[in-house]
Amino acid sequence: MTKEKTRELLNTVIELSRNAHPDIHQKVLLLSKQYMQDLRFRTMLVDQNTRYNEKLQRQEKELTRYKYELTNLVKQETEAHLRNEKILQQQAKMAAMGEMMDAVAHQWKQPLNALSMYTQLLESDFDDGLVDSAYIHTLAHDVDEQIEHMISTLTEFRTFFRPDKEPEPFGLKRCIQTVMLLMKDELMRNLIEVHIESEKEIIITGIENEFKHLILNIITNARDAFVERERKQRAIFIRFHQQNGNVILKIEDNAGGIPEEIIKDIFKPNFTSKEEGTGIGLYMSAQIAQKMSGQLYVANTERGAEFTLEVQPFPN
Repeated sequence: MTKEKTRELLNTVIELSRNAHPDIHQKVLLLSKQYMQDLRFRTMLVDQNTRYNEKLQRQEKELTRYKYELTNLVKQETEAHLRNEKILQQQAKMAAMGEMMDAVAHQWKQPLNALSMYTQLLESDFDDGLVDSAYIHTLAHDVDEQIEHMISTLTEFRTFFRPDKEPEPFGLKRCIQTVMLLMKDELMRNLIEVHIESEKEIIITGIENEFKHLILNIITNARDAFVERERKQRAIFIRFHQQNGNVILKIEDNAGGIPEEIIKDIFKPNFTSKEEGTGIGLYMSAQIAQKMSGQLYVANTERGAEFTLEVQPFPN
């Protein structure tokens, strides 16, 4: 029943009550008044509820729009982060490739000089009548050793940049020794001694070539510190062991440490204190550690900087 019809009905009842007893007429008037007050109150509640529902619908539409915009923004930021991550990975790979190509060039320099010397000696000794079958046998053996050294260096270089896809178990000590082999001449040229103080092999799981990059970045960082500060005594100490279910690898140098004002920032992307640095190496090392479900951190010791890596061992 509409409001108009309700009012008409009440007016009819009031008019009819006028012909009745005065008390009845007063009661009808009172009841009509109360009814109209209740009706106005209920109408007000209905109107408020309608406005509330309309406001709620508008807010829900706004919320849906914000949610859509936020989802798109998160998607765009995630895609941008992944693109930047790939760029940083590529930059790190190219920087490491430059380091390793330089190392291979130095590794090949010695055997190439030796081969050149052998040919000169062969010519001189032949003129002096010293060349016989025993001489040729010794010369061939020496030449083979030099060539084998060059081949092994090249093989390690190619393996270093082969894109492994799946984590696999590998020997921690053997992996470190491989990096030391590739950097052997570079370390010797800069008068840096490397001491691997752990004897027992430990098997860990990960992408071995990525782990080699991690080691290379830390060793390279120490080398740069030695050169920049012109340290006379140059040594790197590598030790690893198992503790509380984790494999702990520590790489310490005696280059004097990292300034306290920058030590907290060295794992950030594009942060560098070197004039020609990229700020990528240590950042990528930290990312590789996280990818192995591990953690890489650094602290200063009495001798210099000490990088510590904690990872899970390969389950037996």
